[in-house]
Amino acid sequence: MTDQKLIFNILTFDHPVETANFSFHEKEAEGLISICKDNLPKSINELFPDLSEDTEYLYVNFAPESNEKTLIVKLSDNSRFAKHYYVWLISNYFQTRKCFHKSNFVNDIEVWFYDKNATTTEGQFFVFKRFMIKVQIKRISDFPELQISYEGISKVYKDGLDKLNIPVEALKKVIYNHAIKHYEYLTDEEKLNISKIRPVLNPYIINAMELDWSVNFIENKLQYFYNEIKGFVDTFLNTPEFKKIIPIHSNEFLPVPVKTVFNTTKGSNELIFGKKDGVHQTDLNPFNGLKNNGPYSTSPLNKIEFIFIFHEKDLQTAEKLKSWFDGNEMPYVKSLKNFIRLNYFLDINKSIIFKDLDNPMPEIKQQLESWPRISGTTYLAIYLTPHPKEISDKEIHSLYFKVKYELLKYYISSQVIETETILSPNFNYSLPNIAIAILAKLGGVPWRLQRAIYNELIIGVGAFKSYEMKSRYIGSAFCFANDGHFQNFNCYSADNTTMLAGSIREAVEDFVLKNNTVERLVIHFYKRMSQEDLEPIKLVLRSLNLDIPVIVININKTESRDFVVFDTNCPSNGMIPISGTFIDVGRNQFLLCNNTRYGDTIPRSREGFPFPVKLSIQSTDKKLLEDNNLIQNLIDQVYQFSRMYWTSVTQQNLPVTVKYPEMVAEKYPHFESSNLPDFGKENLWFL
Repeated sequence: MTDQKLIFNILTFDHPVETANFSFHEKEAEGLISICKDNLPKSINELFPDLSEDTEYLYVNFAPESNEKTLIVKLSDNSRFAKHYYVWLISNYFQTRKCFHKSNFVNDIEVWFYDKNATTTEGQFFVFKRFMIKVQIKRISDFPELQISYEGISKVYKDGLDKLNIPVEALKKVIYNHAIKHYEYLTDEEKLNISKIRPVLNPYIINAMELDWSVNFIENKLQYFYNEIKGFVDTFLNTPEFKKIIPIHSNEFLPVPVKTVFNTTKGSNELIFGKKDGVHQTDLNPFNGLKNNGPYSTSPLNKIEFIFIFHEKDLQTAEKLKSWFDGNEMPYVKSLKNFIRLNYFLDINKSIIFKDLDNPMPEIKQQLESWPRISGTTYLAIYLTPHPKEISDKEIHSLYFKVKYELLKYYISSQVIETETILSPNFNYSLPNIAIAILAKLGGVPWRLQRAIYNELIIGVGAFKSYEMKSRYIGSAFCFANDGHFQNFNCYSADNTTMLAGSIREAVEDFVLKNNTVERLVIHFYKRMSQEDLEPIKLVLRSLNLDIPVIVININKTESRDFVVFDTNCPSNGMIPISGTFIDVGRNQFLLCNNTRYGDTIPRSREGFPFPVKLSIQSTDKKLLEDNNLIQNLIDQVYQFSRMYWTSVTQQNLPVTVKYPEMVAEKYPHFESSNLPDFGKENLWFL
């Protein structure tokens, strides 16, 4: 197998000077940069011996006038202050280039370059490529570092606000006087000058203006990202002008130190499927494992009946789907019954058929009320929607959620399939995904993790930001045993930490009841958990007389684009590291390469080339973070839980512990009631 040659998206450089003079002031003034107290030079008391403890900021002039009193600062001994100085130097450098730039709230430098190749004369937007430069001191190497990332594109309206009918609440970033600014931070005078305010397109504008928005598909995002940042470095940083202010060592990116590179445990990418000769079989590939061995466990339900719901014009489409389910004209999978070992009854004459294409809910509700239910039978609805899920019409779009919620009230899970998808010549490739989702909703287990079982409770917390509903919801207390078996979940708004703690209490009590004890609580969280978030959970454990550690793993669901790692030895210049590689980047943070490159062959395009997932690990018992075996186990766990995604046979790179809650939270705000039916808390209806 090819050895990996791993590199970061980082350039190293020397301090441009050993010492420099700067002036500091207690009052804000034009041209001065504010610096918080913790980032000031260690010798600041030489200038301000009576500095008040209440002082939060001082203001620095990095290019002091001759009449200003200055302080000599040794940059290598004052890393936090040096970072501010280097950000200022780089910002000044880009002011002389044809670009927009700004510093964000952590002083990273964002640079936008006009992309004339992507901007069309007939379009209403200018297109810009965005790059981020992050200055850090000795984070990975023994030198100051520049972390370079490509942030994608932004579209800026060619017209000013005077010619656009955009709601003020939808405005976020804007271009004003050739600078990137946030609209809310413009002065009152600037906000009146509407002809000079050019909005940057964002999801709020797209939703408010009901714009069609499509993203160009990039087969290998990782390689594309590398090419963009390499081009940026060669054009703007590997130049005599830039090296004069920031003396970078080379235009080659920093190699990953060998001592920081680890691998998930051998076999952690294996999944367990059905039995042959009484023995459960394993496979790396979900589709092959199911096709050859069947699911790990079939549905425990004795009587299952499918209900078709469709528009009257789609009768033939429904009949075609039934034929495919039963195994006719289906080359990719023999039949639904064969593929997932599912016995079900389906009478198309008992279907719920509606006439009103745009408002079918009254008809569906009426027919559900009179549906002849048979005791002991479990029902699953197959809703053939005539509308695509991403339709811009909000009322039509809401039907998807209304149908699902109405069915939950009758203890019925549902599988939604677009009629256009059924009529597609490639529909047979969708059938395995539909099959495993149906099996999971009916209590079966398509596959299980190859993992030793012990008394550990894993709770996943994920969030979804709804631009349409203007809210963030958390699908929370998504509970799993450590072998990947789903238990239950709940859902509520993002600011309700009390309900989060309450849901965790219920989960722990239920787990202890079934398993007698629990050794530790592991929480996979969608962001870094604050002490405010953690304290109610600790109180809950104390109230249960459980003296167990709480380990929180923050899983960056948007993938890591600040720290990125590439393998320059990857075949076909694919750049993607071998799956299961993880890198210690310090501060209890790790980059996990989670993909389907298991050797010299690179992933297929449909499997994707995902960025590494950034993990940050916290613990109420700090000593646990020094246990390398435990860290290995926790990262193995994240890696394996990404293989429990029962919506697709294609590998995902995010674990279901945060992915499933996000899927629920996306649907929850659309429901007519804030209370999820109890049936919906113990069922994977959202797949």
